[in-house]
Amino acid sequence: MKMTKIEKTTMAKNIEQAKLDYMNKRSRKILFILLLALALVMTAIVSITLGAASVDLKTVIQVIGDLFVHNDAITDIQRDIVFSIRLPRIITAILVGMALSNAGLLMQGIFQNPLVSPYTLGVSNGASFGASLAIVFSSAFAFLNFGEFLLPIFAFAFAVLTMMMVYGIAKVASNSSSTLILAGVAIGYLFSALVSLIKYVSDMKDLPELVFWMMGSLSGVPTVGIVIMTVSITVSIILMMWFAWDLNIMSAGEETAVSLGVNYKKVKMMSFGISTLLTAVAVSFTGVIGFVGLVAPHITKMLIGNDYRYSVPAASLVGALLLLIADTIGRNIISPTILPVGIVTSMIGVPFFLYLIVRKRGK
Repeated sequence: MKMTKIEKTTMAKNIEQAKLDYMNKRSRKILFILLLALALVMTAIVSITLGAASVDLKTVIQVIGDLFVHNDAITDIQRDIVFSIRLPRIITAILVGMALSNAGLLMQGIFQNPLVSPYTLGVSNGASFGASLAIVFSSAFAFLNFGEFLLPIFAFAFAVLTMMMVYGIAKVASNSSSTLILAGVAIGYLFSALVSLIKYVSDMKDLPELVFWMMGSLSGVPTVGIVIMTVSITVSIILMMWFAWDLNIMSAGEETAVSLGVNYKKVKMMSFGISTLLTAVAVSFTGVIGFVGLVAPHITKMLIGNDYRYSVPAASLVGALLLLIADTIGRNIISPTILPVGIVTSMIGVPFFLYLIVRKRGK
């Protein structure tokens, strides 16, 4: 059936309008990502000036400039505050926020469930059990010669082990998303019980360190830990961006993705592995920091949509911004006492989580 000249003209106009709308939306998304990046930089600058010891912006600039041109007006204490205490903490907050938010973004995409995050699958409980073993039985593991890395290594190992157990159980059962979630909840409760058992039988001197680790903290992360997180997050984000189109199609469901030529099982396994790596790396060095992996992806989707080409960088920036703000609040709200960042993120995350539950029930 031939089209009339009017119909051809109308179709051409519709196509041009669709292209224009797409470019406008694309431009707005890119602009929004740039604004998020600017907000993160500004927040980092403000954060570095705040704390128990006041260091104004001028002093911070002078301390950074001292790296290139020696400034006699800068004291060793000011250098230590900026470079040894606050800057590593801010970098850690940014990296961990990126890791947890992208892990949550992938998890919610894989399971097509807005209430899923890395921690609902028992990762934090597994890591907590590994950390408990390292803290309480550190002398028994002295022969391993891990030194100060004993705790993060054990936490990382048990975080990965948890995910392997969850996936193994789900595969033996029905290999469905709902089975994975249920297996994660069950394994999480198991490790939670084991942590409680270790608390019960441990000496009183070990309890404060164990409790503090489970609250989450961004202090004391070694330089090598920051390097490991940087490399892991960079590789993960590159892979997520590389498979962005496949991830977009997978959000429509397995049948649709397979019919359009996506290797569903391969991409699902890759996503599962990346989210495990990101969560394990973050948890092993900072302890349990909840709700960032749940809240950040939702904020990202509400503001920028579900397209992974834009949601991955946006979620990275939103997660980094959220955790940096939470840590800044924790460092200053009852200064000079530092409130563990896990407490602050939970206070922010719990109301948002309840809102999501109510909203999902309404739908």
